[in-house]
Amino acid sequence: MNCNKAVFYAVALIIIPCILTISACSPAVNTPAPEKTLKLGCLMPFSGPAATYGQRGRYVADVYVELVNEDGGIKIGNDIYKVALNWGDDQFAPAPAAAAARKLIYDDGVIAIVGYIGPGFSALSPVTNPEKVLLISRTGGIIYNPKTDPYVIFGTPTGEITLNQALAIMKAHPDLHVLAWTGTMDDRRISESAFEMVDKRLEKEFGIKSVRVYYPVGTTNFTPYLAKMAEQGTEVIFVGGTILDVALMAKQRWQMGYKWPIGQTSDNLPDVLFGICGKDAAQGIMGNRTVPWELKQVKVAQKYLDMAQKIKDRYQQKYGKPLTDNGPFSQVITHLSQYFECAQRAGTTDPDIMMKTFKGGTFDTFLGTYTFSGTKTYGAPVVFGYPCAMGVIKGDDDVYMGEYPLTDADMWYDYFNTK
Repeated sequence: MNCNKAVFYAVALIIIPCILTISACSPAVNTPAPEKTLKLGCLMPFSGPAATYGQRGRYVADVYVELVNEDGGIKIGNDIYKVALNWGDDQFAPAPAAAAARKLIYDDGVIAIVGYIGPGFSALSPVTNPEKVLLISRTGGIIYNPKTDPYVIFGTPTGEITLNQALAIMKAHPDLHVLAWTGTMDDRRISESAFEMVDKRLEKEFGIKSVRVYYPVGTTNFTPYLAKMAEQGTEVIFVGGTILDVALMAKQRWQMGYKWPIGQTSDNLPDVLFGICGKDAAQGIMGNRTVPWELKQVKVAQKYLDMAQKIKDRYQQKYGKPLTDNGPFSQVITHLSQYFECAQRAGTTDPDIMMKTFKGGTFDTFLGTYTFSGTKTYGAPVVFGYPCAMGVIKGDDDVYMGEYPLTDADMWYDYFNTK
């Protein structure tokens, strides 16, 4: 071996191990960030008096999550997350809601719970808040304390939309002026303190006379209450009860010879209503219709219109029937979009940073632009911007009827507390 070769081999023995060591220690170029899982929970009723909404809503929400994951997931900060949506049955009752939340948090490891519209906020909040699990819920019928409920966001303003839904109904029937408010005795106890001012303002500002007739929980024979409404000159009914209450009331008022239009806060499900009260009696029933592509007065961002169309198409493809239940757009799907938008803006899923981002923040959703405020009403963030769109059953279908958008969660507070 000559001298040059000897030098070459000696240098190689020194350099090659160094190169291998450096290569092993150097990060890979353009290596994508590892994919993570965003574990979220959803509480909806799958049994009990409102089970129909949970059972149908799950199919639509699962389609949305499926599409989000197919599109690459959610980018939050430098991380990419695929979404895992875990379900719990709240049975539309307080104790089961709390039990289902515990399972979602302690067994499934969720960091937020969305879609909650049940009556058990007071039982649910003590479970979610100590664990710093964000709860995106509805308003209405709740006792809320910003000090003990620091990780709560109100994503569906059911407590505020009722009046706007009623105004949308009366706007569609300009020749009718006497509105009968009805619901359970429990509903009356929750809201009674506001009735007098509401009724005075409705009559003064809109020419709408209110009458109020309430019934015990579990009522199936509504004829005595319908007769009382008739005695008071009722022309339109607005029901705050379950879909069963609405259907039975519609059937019995028809049998009594009345054809009053009936409004409800929930969504119309024509097949369910037809099955209980018959197609004739169901005509004219009006309900929440938050369909992004139908909205006339509330502007929806194009990306959400596009996604809504994809949900509609995928649902048809997957289940072989058109999407007729649009309730999830006002609940779990919009709650999910609110969470995603906030986490992306915050750059983290840290609950404290997210709550700071939510407060006063404005976000696009499937139902228009939402700003989280409402300090007078709740002392902490609450959404406004809800479309309050109503549909009406005509023939075989539920079709768009009109809107009376909710523009500010504090609007009715100011309106009814101003002498």
